Amino acid sequence: MSVVTILFTDLVGSTALFDRIGDEGADARRREHFVALRRAIADHGGREVKSTGDGLMVAFESAVAAVRCAVAIQRDAGEVEVRVGLAAGEPLPEGDDLYGTPVIVASRLCNAAGAGEILATDVVRQIAGPRVAELMRPAGNLRLAGIAERVTVAQVDWRAGAAAAVEPPPREITVAIADDQRLLRTGFRVILEAEPDLRVVGEAGDGRAAIDVARRRRPDVMLMDIRMPELDGLKAAETILADPELDTAVVMLTTFDLDEYIYEALRLGASGFLLKDTPADRLLDAVRVAAAGDALLAPSITRRLISNFASQARTVPTSWPS
Repeated sequence: MSVVTILFTDLVGSTALFDRIGDEGADARRREHFVALRRAIADHGGREVKSTGDGLMVAFESAVAAVRCAVAIQRDAGEVEVRVGLAAGEPLPEGDDLYGTPVIVASRLCNAAGAGEILATDVVRQIAGPRVAELMRPAGNLRLAGIAERVTVAQVDWRAGAAAAVEPPPREITVAIADDQRLLRTGFRVILEAEPDLRVVGEAGDGRAAIDVARRRRPDVMLMDIRMPELDGLKAAETILADPELDTAVVMLTTFDLDEYIYEALRLGASGFLLKDTPADRLLDAVRVAAAGDALLAPSITRRLISNFASQARTVPTSWPS
């Protein structure tokens, strides 16, 4: 499963609507709302996962499309008051359904939003980048039920004229590339610098040079190959991540998805582990997610880790207190 953005929407005050205009009128208004809701979802490429009573849960491959859909939902709501929550991550599939942290966070943000509000995690803001920056402003940290740590959120200002009061666009993300193959470094640079919010500030052809680039250029994110001469990527990553003077997130890149590489990268604190043949949009997601302080793994690696964990759990006897 790749990174997706989960959208939850909910009607506000549906009981009051029935009280105000009666059962028949409220039912008609509710049906009209769901027709408009599903039209907006279809127009922005969303996949309806399930109904949630007075709302829907929707999955988007693009964070930009999810934000724009949320804006369209609010603008089409009319007299009906709606609240929306957005979160991005790698939910786990179960048939046609999705579950996991991004689903829980999106649902809790929807519950926390007021009438006419759209709340999104800061990860959504980072992944969407400057394409919807004029709509989004930081809104602090929220304590959400069932989530251990406070969640950094942004509010989407969808009303006409709101853009004039929003915060400046997100800061530029600087990236360095460490790979012993010049052609691959060039390819990564082309992909990254095509994005207006990403800038490549250095390259390295081996692990020692990667450490030097990190210390001189202090990039937000380092894309690090594992197999390199002089010093391999894992040892270089260990040095960079242990340096108290650096605040660089490291995303490991490799041709080989070997278990020992994965576990060592995770132990060191790497913010991602991707195969070199990963699609360009997934590479961009990984950089933005790492810059936002989160982590991303290739889907095949996520599945392997879950499978390995499940098999180990089955072999460990369960002991109950007497």
